[in-house]
Amino acid sequence: MNIRALFLVALAAVALPAGAADKIRIVDEAKLASQWSLVPGTQLMPPYPDAYAKDPEEVCMVVGYMIGQDGHTSDFSLLKSWTSGSNSRARSKFWAEFGDLAARAIAQWRYAPASGAGVPVYTAATFVFGSPGNVADTKSHCEVADLTRRMVELRYDGRAGRMMSRGIFSRLDIDPEVQERMRQDILAVREMAERGQMAATERMQQGGQQSAPPPPPAGNK
Repeated sequence: MNIRALFLVALAAVALPAGAADKIRIVDEAKLASQWSLVPGTQLMPPYPDAYAKDPEEVCMVVGYMIGQDGHTSDFSLLKSWTSGSNSRARSKFWAEFGDLAARAIAQWRYAPASGAGVPVYTAATFVFGSPGNVADTKSHCEVADLTRRMVELRYDGRAGRMMSRGIFSRLDIDPEVQERMRQDILAVREMAERGQMAATERMQQGGQQSAPPPPPAGNK
């Protein structure tokens, strides 16, 4: 089972109704405490997967999720990930192990509103696996300071390879004008990067041609 399937299986029992009309506010991870707090006794961090514990890598993941009015979680999505080892897509089993642990942990989290009635929000949690001494450095590779922007990036980048929960983007409260400005910025940055990559490739090719040895002299007839 791939990592997307693992996320979808974990959220299936608690997902919000597909026809919910109200838009869901996005709340950055660092600002969540002003609206929701975890119920005491919640286990935040799952253990390192046994299958990779003998040769551990530094790993971080950002998982987006919904907090419903009743404080339950749902709609898990892998928004960002990093490892000190190989981050190749061929390591699907590796990422499935970590993704499954993160999704199962959040599925058990329960929240209480900070004040008044609970208002559903979409937020994210950063998971760090590895050496306790490297937590800050490892976490920096997965930092998502602006969750709204990250969601827009993933929405308009088909090559991102992230597992956004199906239909979640359309349910989020994002100002259309802000979304369009972000989209244009993202496309502009991507175009500049592609131009830079093309220019670098051309320079490498030209350098290879200039450094190639001259052809041998023609033989006498």
